Formats: sequence, C-alpha cells, structure tokens
Amino acid sequence: MKKVIAAAAGLMLVGAMASAAVAEVSLSGDARVRYVYKDSYDFGATTKDGWDYFDSRIRVKVDAKAKGGAFMKARMRFDDYKWDGQGWGAYTEDKNIWVDYGYIGIPMGNVTLMGGRMVGNFSEFFSYDTRPSRVMLQYKAGGLTVKALVDTKDDANVGDNGPTDVNDDNDFRAYGLVVSSKINDAWSVKAYARYQDDERIEDISTTTVIDDLDNSFAVQDGDSIELNTVTTTTPHTDASGFLGSIHLDGKVDALSIAAELAYKESDVQGTDDNGIGLYANLAYAMGAMTPSVNIGITRNGYTADGDFGWIMIGDIEPLSVVSNVGDSSTEWWWIAPTVKYAISDNMSLTGNLVYVDFSDDDNNPATNLDGSAFELSAMLKYTVSEGADLYFGAGMLAPDFDDPTAADDTAFGAMAKMQIKF
Repeated sequence: MKKVIAAAAGLMLVGAMASAAVAEVSLSGDARVRYVYKDSYDFGATTKDGWDYFDSRIRVKVDAKAKGGAFMKARMRFDDYKWDGQGWGAYTEDKNIWVDYGYIGIPMGNVTLMGGRMVGNFSEFFSYDTRPSRVMLQYKAGGLTVKALVDTKDDANVGDNGPTDVNDDNDFRAYGLVVSSKINDAWSVKAYARYQDDERIEDISTTTVIDDLDNSFAVQDGDSIELNTVTTTTPHTDASGFLGSIHLDGKVDALSIAAELAYKESDVQGTDDNGIGLYANLAYAMGAMTPSVNIGITRNGYTADGDFGWIMIGDIEPLSVVSNVGDSSTEWWWIAPTVKYAISDNMSLTGNLVYVDFSDDDNNPATNLDGSAFELSAMLKYTVSEGADLYFGAGMLAPDFDDPTAADDTAFGAMAKMQIKF
C-alpha cells in the first residue's frame, strides 16, 4: 500500500519563507530474501555438485508529481547481493545502494515528453525490463498509444572507443517507434520498429612489449630491461540494423491468446543471417484451473529476452540453467504445457512440462551440440497476508545430446523465497 507524503517546497528570502510549489511524493516497493540450491548445473561436466546460497534485495520506488503535472520516477535498490557475511562491511558491495532507473516527464495534453534512464518493456519475447538512456515523445488518445524514441547506446565523446571516434563524434544511437492499439474490449495489438545507427569506427587496445625501441626501463628479475608501449587498433564490428516485433493479445470466451513475431537483422545480433522468432500461447480458464500451452521457434540466431521462459529455461528465476530461449548458434523449437491451479484463496501452484529441441544452424555448426531437453518444474505460492507471500519452487532439466561424449546429467534446483510488497 502506497504511502502518500505531501511536501512543500519553499523559497527563503531575507529571513522570510514563501511557498513556491506543492508536490506529491509516493513511495512503494518490494523486498525479498531467497534460499537457492543447485546441483549438476553443468550437466556433470565437472565435480562441482550441490551448492547453495542466500541472497536478498530491497527496492523502493519514488514517484513525484509537481503541481502542474510534471513527474519524476525513480527506483532505489539496497542490499542487492548474495550473502557472504558482509555485516558492517556491506557498504563496500557494488550494489549496496544503487539506482535502478530514473527519469522525468512533462505532460502537454495528449502528449508527454520524457527523458532519462527509463524502463523498457515491450514484450518478454522481444525486449523486456531494459534500462535505455532515452528521450521519448508519447501520444495517447483513446485506445491508441504512439511512442517515438531516441536511445543513446554508446557515446564516443566519453572516449571509450579511441581518439578517432571521439574527434568525429561517432556515437551509437537507436531510433524507434512503438504503436499499440486496443482494437476492442477483447483484442489488442502492438508493434515495435527500431533502427540502430552504429557510427563507431574503432576499438583501441594498449599492450606493453619488451624490446629496444625506446629508453623506458623496468626491472625484471633484478635486471634492467627496456619497454615499449604499442597501441593496436582493431576495426569495430558495426551493429547497425533494423529490429522489430508485432505482438497480439486476445480473448475468446475463456480462451486467452497471445502471439508474437520478432525480427533482428544479422548485424544487430552478430550473426551471419537475419534472426526470426515466433511463438503462440493459448490458455483456457476452467474455474480454479488454467491449463495453457506455449509453442514456438527461433531461427538464424534469434535469442528471446531472458524474461521469456519458465523456471529452468529463461532467466526469470534463480534456478535458471539456460538463460535464454534460443541462442546465436542454434535453432530451437519447443512445446510447453503449463497448469496453474488455485488450491485456495491464498495458495496457488504452477507446474511446467517443457520440451525443447535445438540444432546447429549455419552460423557456427562446429561449436554446438544438437539435442533436446526436458524441463519439469513447479512453483508454489502462499499468501500469508496482503502484500506478504512465500514461494517454494523446484525443477529439473534433463538434456539429451546427440554427441554421446557430452556430459548429460540432469540438473536439479530448489528455492524458497519470502517477499513483501508495499
């Protein structure tokens, strides 16, 4: 439940205070503590079997609105790391206190101008939970939303990419358009189109070699030796290109339908061919039970976002063995039945049975394994009170590689989590 704080901003002049504006600031967030156990996550390739850890995090959202409607949104994160007996030394952790996102916006009728490090959420299959440094103009009217955006992916003026890039201001920017429309009460569609313009020229690396070309000296094994610093220039790999996706959501009586077609040009994803991904998900509500099935394919190196998947496949839960559906060097197809069951008003269970088949594509057929894998996983959620939940999950991933010499032990993981939202 959000806490609303009324704050007054004042201006002090010659000992007198006058109220200049009134702002509304709301705080909300979530916090969690998790225990995670993993076994044979490399499928038995090494002797590292059976390890566990605890981790935790606290996230606080700050939403502020000026009297005229302009707003600021930010999220702060605290103690976001694995436990290692940090104690009073936790302040040395990189993620002891950090800012997840932060941006501002100015509404002007149906149009809102926004800028900052924003939250990028299009779809779990294409791009989700990203943090682009972005300027965006948004138009909303009725069921139509149009977003025009400019992302700064790399700024050469910082000097990361060598003196030539800095002098010529060779930046890496992206220009996009997102359109979403509510067709009627049951159906909606959205589309994302973006062009990445990578004008960076070169990457610079510096190495020090021993030779006799200058008069720089160092001591090695008690002897004075001459050193020379050589700067090497590596041509930059151009990541310019187009990427986009079309996503459809609908409902027919108790049947929910979701489908998506995504595309990425070869230079964008670093492959020889243009990548394509396609999936459909059908879910049918039957009282307390909702069975569903997800089917899809990836071709030519298309890799789904990590937020697409289940428990052992996909980067959604800490039990993940394979972070993404699809990868740059294999082609996938899958079928995944899922059942969600409400055991009671405060308890629910989700079970997954996933089959994936993967094979080498033409990008790099010598370095990958053909085969398949089964995921069997489940997550139990118990609501203790409003805003307080307990989770218990477990899963196994059993690979079957065509190569008989490849390690293929079944990976197993289990977790427990307590989480609050406020």
